[in-house]
Amino acid sequence: MENHHRSVALAPSYPHHLSTLGFTVGGFTQTQTIIVGLVALVILIALILLLAALVKVLRTQRMLREASAEGRRVSAQQVGANPATSFSRDGAASDPLNVKFVGTSGQLAAAFTAAGWYRADEIDFVTSVRISYDSVLNRKYSTAPVSNLFLYGHKEDYAFERPGKSVRERDHVRLWNTGELSGDERAIWVGGATRDIAVEISPVTHLPTHRIGSAVDDERESLMDSIIESGWVIGEAWEAGFGQPTERRNSLGDSYHTDGRRAVLTLAQITVLAPVVKQVRGRLAGRIAKATFSLVRWRLPQEGRDRADKRRDLRLAREKAPVRAEG
Repeated sequence: MENHHRSVALAPSYPHHLSTLGFTVGGFTQTQTIIVGLVALVILIALILLLAALVKVLRTQRMLREASAEGRRVSAQQVGANPATSFSRDGAASDPLNVKFVGTSGQLAAAFTAAGWYRADEIDFVTSVRISYDSVLNRKYSTAPVSNLFLYGHKEDYAFERPGKSVRERDHVRLWNTGELSGDERAIWVGGATRDIAVEISPVTHLPTHRIGSAVDDERESLMDSIIESGWVIGEAWEAGFGQPTERRNSLGDSYHTDGRRAVLTLAQITVLAPVVKQVRGRLAGRIAKATFSLVRWRLPQEGRDRADKRRDLRLAREKAPVRAEG
């Protein structure tokens, strides 16, 4: 009897609630352990998918670098300050070069910043994911990257953009240093101003790319309006691009038509903090820089400010004029 009572006293005692919730393991109930395991599995799958996407983008970027060898080779054959088009990575003629600027790199960046344009982001994993995401949701991405085009053996030196209602549409321009100097020993830049009207996935790279609008002369005019109205332009001229009215397609098959002229804008000879101005990126930084330039607009030559006022009046008159039906 004595041994029997001792064995009963030593029997384990289980709380009543375990009969409904299950046994405990390390402080977790069975249900909680299952939930934690499922969450960990979801996180693991997400990380694997993210890693796979990163590997895919890195492979694509490496493929693009290798594929761009032909574009670099063909574009390197272009010399002087008057090429007609830029070139795609496979060496095909692409967008028309319809604008030219005379000024230092700092003056170029300052003029575009003062006019409300943003430096485009570089193409990488994060920006590729973001532009895809914003395209699906029809959101803005003020500094979305532009696809690389080639001239003089390398991709564009600068790409500026002015965002539209969403990432699907924007004004943008790619610019290259021609390697030649103006009479006052400043750099001469040539570029192509076009308007993006839609985002699509490239069948070759599987990365987002834009389709341009066909009226490239209108885009050239819009860019001239904004830069001249900033007060930075002290000289305007025209030169031959194609040299005649032309209808063509770019390397992606987008059609465009142009009168064949190239606008030449000479910027004010003002000293700027080039290392700072050239690195202005992002919407907030661009707005701050633009506001700062508006406060020091008095530093711009009177010629540039007078030209800005005249250009603004012409643009407003043009916008108020009734649109005539063609034909």
